[in-house]
Amino acid sequence: MKYNKSLSLGLLAGLLFTTACSLEENNPSGVSTDQEWRTPSGFEKKINDCYFDLIRIIYGQAEDTYLMVAEAGTDIWQDAVAGGSNGGWSQILRYDGFGATTGMLSEGYAGFYSVLNSCNAAIFYADKVNGLSKDQIDALVAEAHFIRAHALFNIVEHWGGKYLPTEPTTSPLSSLPCSKVNEFYDIIISDLKFAMDKLPVSQSVRGHVTRAAAYHLYAKATMTYATYTDGLGNTDAISAAQSTELLNEAQKAAEYLINNASALGVKFYGDVEDVFDENNNKTNEEALFVVCHSSITAYNPRGNYFNRVWKHTSAYSANTAGIYLDGMVANYATNVNGIDVPKLAKGNCYMQPSKYMLDLYNDKDLRYKAFFKDTYYVNKPTETDGTVYVWTTADAQRYKLSEDRVGNPVFNITLGDTAVYLSRKTIPQAERDACRYAIYNIADNYANPAEPLRFFPSLKKADTPALYAGSNANKPYSSADCIVYRLGETYLLSAEAAWRLGNTNLAVSRINELRNRACLGHDHSMDISAADVTQDFLLDEYAREMIGEWSRWSTLKRFRAFESRLAKANPQITKFNKDIHYLRPVPLAEIQVIENPQEYQNPGY
Repeated sequence: MKYNKSLSLGLLAGLLFTTACSLEENNPSGVSTDQEWRTPSGFEKKINDCYFDLIRIIYGQAEDTYLMVAEAGTDIWQDAVAGGSNGGWSQILRYDGFGATTGMLSEGYAGFYSVLNSCNAAIFYADKVNGLSKDQIDALVAEAHFIRAHALFNIVEHWGGKYLPTEPTTSPLSSLPCSKVNEFYDIIISDLKFAMDKLPVSQSVRGHVTRAAAYHLYAKATMTYATYTDGLGNTDAISAAQSTELLNEAQKAAEYLINNASALGVKFYGDVEDVFDENNNKTNEEALFVVCHSSITAYNPRGNYFNRVWKHTSAYSANTAGIYLDGMVANYATNVNGIDVPKLAKGNCYMQPSKYMLDLYNDKDLRYKAFFKDTYYVNKPTETDGTVYVWTTADAQRYKLSEDRVGNPVFNITLGDTAVYLSRKTIPQAERDACRYAIYNIADNYANPAEPLRFFPSLKKADTPALYAGSNANKPYSSADCIVYRLGETYLLSAEAAWRLGNTNLAVSRINELRNRACLGHDHSMDISAADVTQDFLLDEYAREMIGEWSRWSTLKRFRAFESRLAKANPQITKFNKDIHYLRPVPLAEIQVIENPQEYQNPGY
């Protein structure tokens, strides 16, 4: 019999947790796993299983390719590798050669189906547990309902109406039936209603989901489903009346969460600098749902293999084609020869913000400073006294600076001082030549907008130097938690729902709250009016606030805006096809081993 290899790594991985036979020979207690899952401690293990592959595969400890699935191929991200020569990474960023063989797709696809199977198993055992009250069981299984909804939401939005199991898979599958998008959303909405009602407000273990997250995802899911009036993909088009009903549900849930944030255990930070402050990572009060990583290897599914999601958007890769200086080296040291220096880790330099994206921030918008890294510091001496860097010819040429600085002590840079600054304002050549450190105009990076260079500001939302891990800064990991959902997005969801329902005043109010906390001086000078609230403005505001948070691709899909936004903002993408690319291809590893590949693959792939 042929069976599905992707699902054998995903769904069938859960068989070890749902049947006794695979574990019996190494089970010294003599209690079958089926019996164990019916006990209080065993059922808690089943709930913990639901989180396992969120950590192990999707958000952090594999290759972190799901970030590319969720963000790449959009208006705000471009390929950082010249000529599209970076294999699957380039394919998904450009839609060039993109298809079932693109390896970036496999982790998210298999990972979410594995999570789904774990959740189905936990839900299956909920009414079979002895020794817990119904309220205790409901509070636990509500976690599985939320995580199942999260998995289904990601599957259906990226791959469309595919296989929809609601019970644990206990045998190999020779073919996979397709379910309608509508059927996915029926389960998603039902799961989230249960989670909103039964989840606890707080959890003793960080990372376990709480009620606030359920309200957020319910708002996001119902509003997304409301856009399927066009019957996109494998969908029965919903009516205008049903769409309006769903939008009202989204608005109600988002507003409830915003208005009751404190009672639900979350907080809207007053200053945008706090949102991704590395010191807040493990205690972030705005976070609604986090996937946790630990510096203790025994706590991580992959052991000594931590979170790497931040690396793909990092511009420093010790590559002389981009941000590099003989006075900078990947190093975890915070003090060199008695002088304080910042840590510097080697990133991947795979994806960079588009010029359009960077231009969205005006001079008073503190989100640019809070979210992006544009300054690098000397941490490696090149002079014999061990305290300064001396300019070399290669470094001067790289930054297009006068070679008069080479070997000139006037231009020496002391350890810990600025080495490279990426300027959003165009600085004249004479001023750049007069400065000790390298000033590189970001506009020059995008001189050829379809093939930008590698001198771009790095997204630093997930980059937390205090939590770098591993022993080698050239192959760094991080124990930082991944913030998957946060309250800042809830404000945007409420504004979007209000706009779709014609309540522009509420949309303006929520957007202005978000913008004023990002405004220098919080003086309301960035406030907008009702006339400003258009689809393009909302998409711009989502970009300013949410870049890099696993949501851009699905946001453009929800607005049906790929065609307009790519043409406007990303000249690198020339091969987007609206009849194909509103869905991701099912990975080839899946298609090759099922008996109905043509039925199961999305059109055009």
